[in-house]
Amino acid sequence: MRILIVLTYYAPYVSGVTEFARMVAEHLAKEHEVVVLATRHDPELATEEVINGVRVVRSEVLARLHKGMISTRFISDFRKLAQESDVVNLHLPMLEAGLLACLCDRRKLVVTYQCDMAVTGGLVDWLAIMSARASARVALKRAERVFVTTLDYAGTSHLASPVGGRLLEVRAPLKRPAREIDHGGEQAFKVSPEEPRIGFVGRFVEEKGLPVLLEAFSKLLAQYPKAKLVLVGQREGVAGGGVMDRIQSSIERLGSSVELRGKVSEAELWSIYESLDILALPSVNRYEAFGMVQIEAMMTGSLVVASDLPGVRTIARNTGCGTIAAIGDPESLHSALLEALVLRGQLTRAAVARRVLEVYPPLGSLQLQQKELERIANA
Repeated sequence: MRILIVLTYYAPYVSGVTEFARMVAEHLAKEHEVVVLATRHDPELATEEVINGVRVVRSEVLARLHKGMISTRFISDFRKLAQESDVVNLHLPMLEAGLLACLCDRRKLVVTYQCDMAVTGGLVDWLAIMSARASARVALKRAERVFVTTLDYAGTSHLASPVGGRLLEVRAPLKRPAREIDHGGEQAFKVSPEEPRIGFVGRFVEEKGLPVLLEAFSKLLAQYPKAKLVLVGQREGVAGGGVMDRIQSSIERLGSSVELRGKVSEAELWSIYESLDILALPSVNRYEAFGMVQIEAMMTGSLVVASDLPGVRTIARNTGCGTIAAIGDPESLHSALLEALVLRGQLTRAAVARRVLEVYPPLGSLQLQQKELERIANA
């Protein structure tokens, strides 16, 4: 089977969307011929290369619009590759999605609807977002099948919810730990009153809610004066612009209570997860639709605190290994962190890891998507 996967950004760029697509592509490449078409968002990247068995083609970019790219070559590359493919999988949001959907056989078109686009920025950004939404509406209407990470998210989406019976909840594929995790046995895990560790893992962008987390953590220091907040992720060169300038003063005020780690290797990331009592995901808008980092952290025994966003909240609900805070509310996030620290004393790390793997089996998402893509290709 020849599979074409299409999205705006691809590895080595790291985001929830790109990691989702990368893991699917590399899994499928074990049995099928897989091509990923993306934009050459970084001029230092090769126009074509093979990454872990996946042929990656990157089209030259003419201009940038919000998080999207404008590329005529992207369209021509797509037409050629789509004709050669048995099934085409578009990962949205993507500015060109509607046009691309019209340029291929709808019977072999599968759309993975990753998230809605939240309205942010000025007039140019607003126009880009409105254009991408209109484009997504066309692609979703034409698709033979629409993959969504959760029906909770899709059911509250003005774009995805009308798709109805063509929706399939696939959740998100999971990374495996870089090494064997030591969960510390079955003894009750007690939070040290001296130094509980709260973590954040993600790009330093608007939707992640970092200002909310910093304010909530400053309140937590009243109860836990030696608590640590570990911030991990890409700070510069992120699509749509970062927020480091906005939060720098808050980080400096918190002094040694904050560990600013930046972007780290896979091995370092798993070590950080193991060191955390709680992973916080305080996202504030619908760009966050699931939050794979929650499951990754849970696999090492960490609890989670997440915003009450559709999709994002399902992980704590489904596992019982976390708490939920109101969106964009530092007081609520502070309370949720306190509740999670109480829960932390009641659950072993091994119990948390077992529970998340029961609810989210590592290969479940990948196998489900492969089966459905094979069905459509052979129809």
